[in-house]
Amino acid sequence: MSNLVSITQLDSDNQAKAVRSFAQFYIRLYKAESLEIISSFVPAGYLSDINAFIARNRYLTHANLLDLSLATSSNDYIQVMEHLDQKYNLTGTPEIPWDTWFISHHKQLVSES
Repeated sequence: MSNLVSITQLDSDNQAKAVRSFAQFYIRLYKAESLEIISSFVPAGYLSDINAFIARNRYLTHANLLDLSLATSSNDYIQVMEHLDQKYNLTGTPEIPWDTWFISHHKQLVSES
């Protein structure tokens, strides 16, 4: 793919699209207690605010939790995304779908063990 950029190089609308996609993925991993791979890339402080917000609001529907989490933690998600080895096309779509990214990194961890 050509024209791949980092999360911070996207225009604001496409950055918001990319962050929303990542937040959906992240919340799903949080609820499944499967943040180990992400936490291996990211300093713990970047995750703590997002995780605390999700924990405080776990009673919300997924859609409401996503919307509120984005409203309060969008910059935190961007900081997390900056530490991950992911690029985006100019429309904010990740080069590698998040589920595929996760599986690939999980396989790497297993093979290194």
